[in-house]
Amino acid sequence: MNSKTIRSQKKSLNRNPFNEKLLHRFYLEALYFYSAGLQKKKLIPDGLGDEIKTSKLKLVVPEDSSKTNQSGYRQDCSLYFEGYKPYIPVEIKWKSSDFKAKHQVEYIKNNNGFLVVLYKDVEVEVPCVEIEPVYFQEWMARRIFTLTGDSLASKGISAESSNKWLVALRGEPALYNFQRMRDSTKQYFWAFANKSFVTRQIFNLQKNDKLIFLFFKSRKDSMALKKDIGNRNIDILGWAEVQITDPYYICLEGEQADFFETQISNVSDRQWVHFIDFNILDEEFGTTNKPILLNTVIEGSLNDSVVKSTNNGGVLTPIPQSVYDTLSGTIKTTPREVSGDES
Repeated sequence: MNSKTIRSQKKSLNRNPFNEKLLHRFYLEALYFYSAGLQKKKLIPDGLGDEIKTSKLKLVVPEDSSKTNQSGYRQDCSLYFEGYKPYIPVEIKWKSSDFKAKHQVEYIKNNNGFLVVLYKDVEVEVPCVEIEPVYFQEWMARRIFTLTGDSLASKGISAESSNKWLVALRGEPALYNFQRMRDSTKQYFWAFANKSFVTRQIFNLQKNDKLIFLFFKSRKDSMALKKDIGNRNIDILGWAEVQITDPYYICLEGEQADFFETQISNVSDRQWVHFIDFNILDEEFGTTNKPILLNTVIEGSLNDSVVKSTNNGGVLTPIPQSVYDTLSGTIKTTPREVSGDES
């Protein structure tokens, strides 16, 4: 029997279902927070300069279109470090032998960049980081539900999400910024500070998730809210219930990038870089002098969530459905003639 005939009759199962972009996400999350025994210092090669080390890493930008060069090449991600103005380009491949396109090699080599692979099967002309495949497998096992949800959403076939979130913001400036954003654009967005606690949460956010922005002032003078067993009384200045349309992107240039901070020339100095987009489902706003709800009691798990979000700068905080329902019921159904002294 002809061997060619036998091979042509074989209909094999696809053993490589993952796109290379999945490696990009793995490396991005590894730099920010993924551990499982993977040492962050080994994710960046030695010898690139004193400033180029994970302890000074400020920002990771995936597929930065603003850095596309004349040949049309765009590196897989750009790294920005404290005290180092240029960015470091990074190319990510399954194995080092895949890194062979001349324009990619030359660009990485000429811009102090490096290569990241899961298997270094050949030597390359640039510094190379080799990550043991087991870490990728462990990451996949942990993140599979979120990744499949993101994949479905990207094709417009995601179901109604069950994930619920809270962003608790204290004081009138946050309320003013939200209203200014809401009144100046048809595409509603919000930005979060460039902190590890933020990135750990925002990578779990998915399209169609629901989120409540809660704006309030506390009846205590301390800027930090202390977690306690008792009830917490706050004056609610306003709230907005939203549904996520774009769960994560980075914006470094233009009016939106400068919305929450003045123009900054060095990208590594930017603080508000992690953005989300959403539609507003319902909302209500008051003022500092006239809150919509006075002396509102916040207790139990809702109290803990408000404290966690507020004390970390108004970050995304996941909350159970029951806590979400409690908060929604409080802000939507509590009579507006609430007794209580003005602060």
